[in-house]
Amino acid sequence: MYIEDSREIASWMARATSDGRFGIDLEFIRERTYYPKLALIQISVGDDLALIDPLADLELGPLIETIDDPAITKVVHAGSQDMEILEEVAKRTPCNVFDTQIAASFLGLGLQPAYSVTCERILGQVVAKGESWTDWLRRPLSDSQERYALDDVKHLLPLHDRLQGDLSTENRLSWALDEMEKYSSAVTYHPLVDNSIRRVKRSGSLDGRGLSLLRQLYLWREEEAKRCDRPRRRILSDELLVEIARRAPQDIDSLDRIRGIDSRDVRRSGKHILAAVKRGLDTAEDEYPLLIKKRRLEPREEAALELVTSALRALCRAERIAPPLVGKSDDVEDLLRDFWGGEIDASEHRLLSGWRGELFGKKLLGFLEGDYSIAIDADSGFPELRPSR
Repeated sequence: MYIEDSREIASWMARATSDGRFGIDLEFIRERTYYPKLALIQISVGDDLALIDPLADLELGPLIETIDDPAITKVVHAGSQDMEILEEVAKRTPCNVFDTQIAASFLGLGLQPAYSVTCERILGQVVAKGESWTDWLRRPLSDSQERYALDDVKHLLPLHDRLQGDLSTENRLSWALDEMEKYSSAVTYHPLVDNSIRRVKRSGSLDGRGLSLLRQLYLWREEEAKRCDRPRRRILSDELLVEIARRAPQDIDSLDRIRGIDSRDVRRSGKHILAAVKRGLDTAEDEYPLLIKKRRLEPREEAALELVTSALRALCRAERIAPPLVGKSDDVEDLLRDFWGGEIDASEHRLLSGWRGELFGKKLLGFLEGDYSIAIDADSGFPELRPSR
């Protein structure tokens, strides 16, 4: 059903408050803008489903007030972008978010299982997929669009019940909830700029001064993208940000000679780009972003990295958890470097702390120390860890 009156939103949210939970999903368009355009809100409370049209003149206050209410569980599937939008709309940091995708990944469904896969595997329900690329901003919505949208929340609460029960049975609920805590961290929605610039393509090729320039260029691009409401890449690509940071042009001609930059961008934004370059150059050296340069691994160390990574994968397979959820190659490499250095502080290693440490830490350290070895299981053909003695 459509919620067409602001008082109905208040009534639905009162029921959600009484139940202590509700399911929510958003439809939005963001391909051509910086800010996602919220097009539709779907909610489920108890056995009832509803659509809220954010393009209509409705008071969303009662919904917004639930976002940071710790007494109300917000049930989502793959909710990162939805929570990002709600955080922006509500100006509140979400809390008590249960993500059925994360929960399912702790029960052998692989990394980031789709909603349709999760519904079929956990509930035996088949979900239609036909409207995922529809233009949700166009009105009126078709019957098939509305059915698709409602299907996206129809199974969230039954999934919550089943997944929570299965996780509790396997003593994994606390691990999944720990992973979902990311939704309650302000840093998730507003990352530190020095962390953000390290995700810029090819930023690892810059020295300290280059990173200082990149930081200022990144900040300028972010503000310009917000001001124009255009995607970051439409303002200036990552590759150009890095190239400008490397060359440090100090006049328009030098900027215009950089390969790939559009002369129209130089005319429109050149003075602002040069101002960002100057701010980066004027930054004191002790205020540069931390330069992280790892020594290149020797061949024997590369072999060790591959071996430990194989051990971690074997442990993940035994526990039915997708390896990327547990850690990346960098996490394994950091652990190895400290092991070679003769000192490991478990609290400083992602693989040895929290649920990862509880599940894998002892065996992973045991493998490094020779207490476990890798063997091929005769029945499955997969590698597995076995006690060495």
